[in-house]
Amino acid sequence: MAKSAWMIVPNLLRTLVRSDVALKSKLLLLAGLIYLISPVDLLPDVLVGIGWLDDLLIVPLLGWLSYRSLPSSVQEDVVPNDATAGKQSRRIYLYLGILVIAVIGIVMLGGTDGNVVPENAPLGN
Repeated sequence: MAKSAWMIVPNLLRTLVRSDVALKSKLLLLAGLIYLISPVDLLPDVLVGIGWLDDLLIVPLLGWLSYRSLPSSVQEDVVPNDATAGKQSRRIYLYLGILVIAVIGIVMLGGTDGNVVPENAPLGN
């Protein structure tokens, strides 16, 4: 069940491009995604741990509301049953691979010194 539970997220994201899904459901899901990547939060992320609580509460809540507003036929497609869980559980390795590559890319491209100003930039008064 744990492996198939993670497959709900990509399946729910696929509902954004389906024509049989209501605009309300799409907007709820998009609101959750935008809130997740937005730098503006109810609790600032500078407060380590506490700043992530709003993300951990609001984003799943909006995803759940989006799921609940789906038609029942689409809900059955989003939540994998036991017959399709084997096929979809193999996809989790693809998604995890993409995630690992993205994190490695961000770490390699990002600087570790924390400076915003490049080293060769002149400092002005």
